[in-house]
Amino acid sequence: MTTGINQTDGVAGPTLADALQGPPRRDVAGMKRQLAEVAPGEPATVLMRSARYGSYLITGVPHLTDLDDVLIGGVLIAGKKDKEKRSDEPVAIRRPEQEVRQYPAVPPETISGEPTAAQDIRHGDLVTGAFEQQPYGRFVVSGVATAAASDESLVMIGPWILSADGSAAPRCVEVIRVAAHGEHTVPVPQLRQVILEDGTAASKAAAV
Repeated sequence: MTTGINQTDGVAGPTLADALQGPPRRDVAGMKRQLAEVAPGEPATVLMRSARYGSYLITGVPHLTDLDDVLIGGVLIAGKKDKEKRSDEPVAIRRPEQEVRQYPAVPPETISGEPTAAQDIRHGDLVTGAFEQQPYGRFVVSGVATAAASDESLVMIGPWILSADGSAAPRCVEVIRVAAHGEHTVPVPQLRQVILEDGTAASKAAAV
């Protein structure tokens, strides 16, 4: 099953904003059980949240690694299946990663906005982007675009590159700008500080 952007006319920004807000608290116990039931081939949506990328939704088909970790759109959301005692009975669980805010999350039914060239997206824009990369297939990421502090032409949504050096990223196949920076209520992260493994700043981020 392919995953694409389901677009409609009208103002749907608040609907996406609500989805990105998510629950007031993480339901870790509930997510452990839900993640244990992840089935390859069945599309799912996860809400992620980090200081670096802000809140973003990923909708795609879960991918199980050789170590039994769960990824959606190349993003690690849970570790291998395990067991946990509840009411003196062992139950199957998977522990969610710390940045997982909600699983399963409910994506907006539709996305309203303007189809936009990836290289025209700016830091703080509220966007939805469709990507394609094996072995994850086609998946959709929705959230606030972020630019690198050292190079504002390097724009990402979540950990995926939208554009760099004035050109669309090769894995980005479609972009909808839901609202420009300043025209939505979703919190905007600061410009990204790109750090290499040796702790020094880099002017470019490596492609995912």
